[in-house]
Parts: sequence; C-alpha cells; structure tokens
Amino acid sequence: MSLEINIEKKLNSFTLHSSFSTRSNHTALLGASGSGKSMILKCIAGIETPDKGVIKVNGRTLFDDKKGIYVKPQKRKVGYLFQDYALFPNFTVRKNISCVKKQKNRKSNIVSLLKRFDIEEIADYYPAELSGGQKQRVALARLLASEPEILMLDEPFSALDTFLKEKVEIEMKNFLAEFSGDVIMVTHNRSEAYRLCEKLVILDEGQTIEEGNLKEIFAQPQHLATSKLTGCKNFSRIKKMSEYQLFALDWGIHLKTEKTITDDIGWIGVRAHDFYDPFDQEVENEFSAEIIDSTQTLFEWQYLCQSQKAQETIWWKVDKSQEQATFSGRLAVLPENIQLLKARES
Repeated sequence: MSLEINIEKKLNSFTLHSSFSTRSNHTALLGASGSGKSMILKCIAGIETPDKGVIKVNGRTLFDDKKGIYVKPQKRKVGYLFQDYALFPNFTVRKNISCVKKQKNRKSNIVSLLKRFDIEEIADYYPAELSGGQKQRVALARLLASEPEILMLDEPFSALDTFLKEKVEIEMKNFLAEFSGDVIMVTHNRSEAYRLCEKLVILDEGQTIEEGNLKEIFAQPQHLATSKLTGCKNFSRIKKMSEYQLFALDWGIHLKTEKTITDDIGWIGVRAHDFYDPFDQEVENEFSAEIIDSTQTLFEWQYLCQSQKAQETIWWKVDKSQEQATFSGRLAVLPENIQLLKARES
C-alpha cells in the first residue's frame, strides 16, 4: 500500500506546496490552523483539484495535470472521515452504511459491520439520536463499507468532549490496527498524532518542511516551526562560538551541545521538562535562575524562570512526584537535550 503526492494549489494567503509519500503507514499531518492540512485531504479525495502535480494511490494515478488525468471522487477508493462525520440526516444508521456498499453480499456485510462496531442496537436510529462516539463508529463503518484503499481522517476527535475523546481514541487505535491500508490523519493535536501514528509530516504555511519517523522528529526536530508544533516552549536565538559551543542570545547563557552546530542553525529549543535543578552538583550547562511565577496542574508544577541576563523567560515543568522542597537557584540542561533548529525563510 502506498500514497505519493506532489501538488501545488494557490490558496487565499499562500500557495500550498505539498510533497510526501507513505508506505503502509499511519501518517499524521501536523500543522497550525490554516496551514493547508485539510486541503491536502480534499485534493487526494478529489473534492478539490490541485493547480498542478501528481497524486497516486497504490501506483494508480488519481491526478496528473501534465497527462490530463483526473479520476472522479467516487472512483478513487478513498475513505474520508470528515470532522462532523457527514452522516446523511434522513438515513438510519443501517442505510447510512448500506448506501455506499456495492450490491454483492451487501446484506451480510452490513450485518457484519454493525456487529464489528457495536452499533447493532442503534441500526434503526437517525444521526440526530446518536452520541458523538456513536456517530464516529457509524462513520467508520460506512468508510469500510466503501472498501477504501486508503483512509483519511480530518480532525477525527474535534467534535468530542474530553471524556468521550479519550474513550473514542482507544476505539480508533484498535480500528486502525486492523486496517491494512495507509491512513492519513489531519490534526493540530500533537498528542493525538503521537499516540495514533508512526509517521509525521509537518506543514508550515502550506509547505512540507519535515517528514519521517514520528518519534525521531519529536525527539530532534530540525526546524523552529516543527519544534513549536511538537510542543516545545523555550526558544532562543544563538551565536555560534564553536562546533559544540553557543551563546543563547535571549537567555544570556553559554551552552554546550552534543551535536555539531552547523552554520544554518539560528535557534535552539529546550523542552520544559528537560531543564532540571542540579542542587549541589557541578554539571554542564548550569546557570543561575530565578523563579518569577508558578502554577500547578493536576500532575505537575509549572515554573516561569529567568536567568540573570535574560531577555526571555524560561518555562520549567516538574512532575509533582519529583518535586523538591527547595530550589537551589540554578537550572541546567543536558547537551543532548538541546534542539538545534533552522528557521524557514519566508
């Protein structure tokens, strides 16, 4: 199973340039709102048409502007789960599923899908009578009834409250584990992407700036925009001092890195949990700091800190289980936890 996409489409505020491929992956498209994520899905599905480029699914060309190829949406074998699930309001659950199923073995397959998604008891209900979780299960059953080669999920949990979202996400994870084709999930929620996908494509203002193994990108992003999208909160411009030494301009501190600082690196990032209090130990990359504000969540303390010569504050997060009684007045970060980042030219 595979997807290959290399398209260009002019939008209101920028031109979308998207190029990536998948090979039997669960792939997350991660980007800020308005970065072009949903438009990519619509182009793959045939709802929107790119200005130029190529789209292929399993070696079958769905779109090629140079060759004049445009396969109609209903012939693309693409399953598309919309944010609002797009169930037909005047159809029962059973009819919503059966309306996309081919005639061959329709009845037995519909019965099987109703059982698989545990929606037998609501088969004769209408969408207005269903909960958010039930609507999603019906929408997924309808997707499978269409026998798609690829699944596309557009913000699949955005319509659910927090309690229901966690329950439905587990159901989704189990469902995706059984699907043999490629899955593309659009999200701006990095936690959803991390839990459900193994490949990540980062979009920034319509540009594909990074793609690859999700956990590797989270561990060491290459771009400033990627680091922000994956949850890092602390950034500073840098002055390179040597291959492994830099001066963090916005924090006013010298730091040593594990990786080589190349000339295209303009920023560093440090995740809030990667700072630590060295107490009475002498360690690399330690500096004097003052806690200027604090707050707590259910499971952690969040401190807003500032070094003596800093222009920017630093977020430091500590799990409550690890919280110490006193603060030594120093913070530190391991060289391997410093992200070396490029800023994309506009």
